Amino acid sequence: MRKRAIAFMLLFSSVFSNIGYAANSQQIEQTTINVTTTGSADLYAATKQGKKAYVSTMEIYLDGEQVKPIAYLISVDAYGAYTYFKLRDLAYLMNGKDCQFSVDYDEKTKQIIAKSGEQYVSNGSEMKASSSGDQTAYETNSPIWLDGEKVEIEAYNINGNTYYKLRDMGDVFGFDVSYKDSSRQAIIRTPGYTGSDTPESEETPDNKPDNTLPPVTPEPEQTPEEPTPNKVDGVLTVLIDVGHGGSDPGATGTAPYDFITYQNRKVVAGGTISEKDFNLPVALCLRDLLEANGAKVIMSAETDKYVSFSERKEIIESNADKADMLISVHHNSFNGNASGFELLAQIKYKNGGDGLELAQAFEKRYYENGRTRHAPTVFKEGSNGDYYAILRYAANVDLLAVISEYAYIDNANDISCILSNEGVKQEAQAMYNAILDFYSTHEY
Repeated sequence: MRKRAIAFMLLFSSVFSNIGYAANSQQIEQTTINVTTTGSADLYAATKQGKKAYVSTMEIYLDGEQVKPIAYLISVDAYGAYTYFKLRDLAYLMNGKDCQFSVDYDEKTKQIIAKSGEQYVSNGSEMKASSSGDQTAYETNSPIWLDGEKVEIEAYNINGNTYYKLRDMGDVFGFDVSYKDSSRQAIIRTPGYTGSDTPESEETPDNKPDNTLPPVTPEPEQTPEEPTPNKVDGVLTVLIDVGHGGSDPGATGTAPYDFITYQNRKVVAGGTISEKDFNLPVALCLRDLLEANGAKVIMSAETDKYVSFSERKEIIESNADKADMLISVHHNSFNGNASGFELLAQIKYKNGGDGLELAQAFEKRYYENGRTRHAPTVFKEGSNGDYYAILRYAANVDLLAVISEYAYIDNANDISCILSNEGVKQEAQAMYNAILDFYSTHEY
């Protein structure tokens, strides 16, 4: 194959010289769950400052059908709000599904008890609000004991009920959650469900069958082409997708010590850190490295701003004939205990090919940075192709793409690798080296 040598240069001395970096936040919007506890809202109010909980109007779809659990939008930090739902509502909705679970409250031990696989027994409180209108929410430590194991996730108490984020619950009980930013819809898919996300077909107009057209005689089957870029122009062009931004902080964590973000915002030990405060500086640093060595770079954002998924889709589609590959910069979160890096690749390469080889190039360089791997490269399939929107948008226009999750920002030890200028530079350098490694043996 054709190769192009790009001189190895490090121009970091003048890049981000006065910048500090913070952690990131993830998801666009999440949901919560409710279990009755013995504590009252008055007790919480006496000891903690409450937060306004607004009645959520977000549409929720479970396996293609709209459901209406009680949800509240709570502003949890300076960047934005998240949607929280009752645990009992979710358990009620999951009855009969492959991921059904029971919920009970042990008055003696004051514990929320859940058992996977068991049918949920209703107590009459499901799908109802205890009071009308907006409420006050109080942070609470209400772990769930699932099958005898303690699960600790972020929770709020509203009128004596415990609410959790939907994505957290998906991780715990084994169902998928995604969000449609433009239409403000939350999509829940349980294991084994293969239908559309909403009552309307999820197929794009270009792929949607047109039943008004007469049947067409199929073309003779052809041998698939090699999964390589469809142009060779001698100029490497990289599209960098900056995860989250602006009002969407992404994943969140807690600062293990004082530091300054790239926006010169001081974060004290114990303060909230957000994913977007890592994604942008790493992406900018990667951009400067690539451009300094002769490559062209297209950015989804170069400032801290919100970019919707529809806008990201347009950016990808409008640059498909120019870009050789797409790298989406993210950082992870889960339950405070997970650690390590993770690469998400397009499903067309799950059995080998460019996508897997690109992910392996990133893995090699991340290992050299002293990082550990959280899990093997992820190839996740949804109802319309790739499960992850960015990978799906790129696959639809034959653009090679990978999503990088370099560290878990809610893990104090894991996030320490990028709580400094040097750490951010090392992450960007590893990405840069991986891209050059890959294109030393692949055309562009």
